[in-house]
Amino acid sequence: MLLPRIFAVLLLATGCAPPPAREPPKVATAQHAAESAPASGVKSERVRSRTLDLAIEFLLPEKSTWQITHGQTWLEARQSSSASSYAFRTWRAARLVRQSECEEQARLVRPAIPIAEPESIVEQRPFAAPAGFDSKLVVGVEPTMRGVEGYALVFGSSVGFCYAAVFTTVASGGDAEQTVATRLGVAVDRVFASVKARNVDDRVPRRHLVSGPKSAPAAPSQ
Repeated sequence: MLLPRIFAVLLLATGCAPPPAREPPKVATAQHAAESAPASGVKSERVRSRTLDLAIEFLLPEKSTWQITHGQTWLEARQSSSASSYAFRTWRAARLVRQSECEEQARLVRPAIPIAEPESIVEQRPFAAPAGFDSKLVVGVEPTMRGVEGYALVFGSSVGFCYAAVFTTVASGGDAEQTVATRLGVAVDRVFASVKARNVDDRVPRRHLVSGPKSAPAAPSQ
């Protein structure tokens, strides 16, 4: 679970030892985070990109509460009530582009992407979505003047294309760690995991794909 790792990262970042009374309630705290996670009945609606080089689609819980912008470079979704945002981008690249090169290019265009410092990382692993991309997931948290900030990043490469997905959020108060852990879990397991990329062949009308040589006319009967 993300929650124990988030506690560990924040304790190291602040240079504080956990107070004696904090350790016993850890199970209860983790349980609270699970209980505050979005219920399975929360409706997720599909979002489709309109302007990205390679069209993508994904599921977004409570879509109506997000402000979605289809920019020329990034598809963005912002939720002011939770100080959270998503940003997705696909773009054409060298045929044999590498994952690290895609990350570099994404950061050049969007300098605000969080830098994953080793001490802030709570999870790092290969990621399977979207299919056909060699992608890596990085999840991190850090304490700031605004509260606890969390981020989830995915950078991927495919033949001739790059992919980037960025989620950021911030929470404050006594339940900030639990809140951020819950939001990160939703971002990774429900939103990022649902991303699908449409292949070039999917965008070509079928009639252009199935055309073949015309049959020779039948010989006249004798």
